[in-house]
Amino acid sequence: MKKRTIFSLVTLLGATLGMSSCIDMMESAHDASIVDPISVAIKVSAVTGFVDSDGNGEADPNFKPAGLNVRFVNYDEDAIIETTTDENGIAVADVTPGNYTISVTGNVEFEGATYYLNGSLQNKALMHDISPEEAAASQDYSMSIRPAQVGSLCFREIFYCGSPGYYFRNQFYEIYNNGDEVYYLDHLCFAQLHPNVATATLPEWPAEDGQNNYVYGMVVWQFPGTGQDYPLYPGESVIVAQEAADHTKNQGGTGEYALMDNSKVEFEAWSGNAQRNNPDVPNLTYVYWSGSVNTLQWLTSVFGSAFCLYQPGRELTYEDTSYWKLGETTQHPVGSSTEYARIPADQILDGVELIPTSTALNMKRIPGFVDAGAASVEAAYVNKSVCRKVIGHRADGTPIYQDTNDSSADFEVMTPPMHRRNGEKQPAWSWSLNQ
Repeated sequence: MKKRTIFSLVTLLGATLGMSSCIDMMESAHDASIVDPISVAIKVSAVTGFVDSDGNGEADPNFKPAGLNVRFVNYDEDAIIETTTDENGIAVADVTPGNYTISVTGNVEFEGATYYLNGSLQNKALMHDISPEEAAASQDYSMSIRPAQVGSLCFREIFYCGSPGYYFRNQFYEIYNNGDEVYYLDHLCFAQLHPNVATATLPEWPAEDGQNNYVYGMVVWQFPGTGQDYPLYPGESVIVAQEAADHTKNQGGTGEYALMDNSKVEFEAWSGNAQRNNPDVPNLTYVYWSGSVNTLQWLTSVFGSAFCLYQPGRELTYEDTSYWKLGETTQHPVGSSTEYARIPADQILDGVELIPTSTALNMKRIPGFVDAGAASVEAAYVNKSVCRKVIGHRADGTPIYQDTNDSSADFEVMTPPMHRRNGEKQPAWSWSLNQ
């Protein structure tokens, strides 16, 4: 009987405290300020030619920015709002005040070819109503997009994050011909872009470079050849490894954690340490080095770097001062003396942004027309890769991959990494087929 009395008193006390707590919470909620949504508009324009530092460019009448998908992402509030552009390229959305990453994706057909109209704005403060008229009249709320034609060459799979045990030497990059015509790899450049690690604080480039006219390479490698020595046919791929070695011999690990055997890839990117060079595997030539990385190895960030493929149309040479000239083919950020390769936007064949986690889109480094999104394996040293999604097959069984210039949508995470996982073919000239 005594125990029941104590229980009743405790229960009564708890109920009394609970009622008091609820009343306090209701009073606090009543006193809290209510955040009203705001209506914001963003203007999207398709431009051609040079875009100045204020975002002004010559409108291209061939590309109507209507029906494009527009996403407003607030990472602080974990909120995503989607809408579409109207016939004037205006997108309107109701959002709560805050900082947003705004991305635009879509495509148009022109003269029998498909062009992507992708773009993005990072860390945009939206704090008040913005009318369609205000967006159309102000560069602060507009986005100039450079149409990008769908190309044949693309990054198919990228293994960058390393393996358990802090092992990173088995990184590799597979480049694929996703088109319908032969592509010659001769003179093709493979660039790692600045900054090395994703960051929300991007470097400022000189005003004369304008806006989104260039990307900037911290390391640039070039494929060999004199013009038509290295054909890559539709459905074929080449693999570039950081170190072309059988890494299974260096460290344990089985199943999904097994290390890679990269000893039979087409090329390696090893820049100077003869003791680690594989004499059987041809080396890409490094033709530009910003000086901010160790020149005896090529280690891209295990947290995610950004890459692009581009075609300068000629053979390049490291430290060739007749070609590498400040303000022409190199550039340095404002307040820095370190020069980076200045790569024209219209030479870019494919670009991929890799970030620490898929929610870190506010840390994008490269323009949205190159890659409107980003891919991620979400962690380092987990033996995972990103691979494009298969959307079809050719008559010979080789895959056709999704390539919309939006890595958030185009790639999926794979465990473990794998060379030619979907039946891609090796080129006939591959050294490993001709031993």
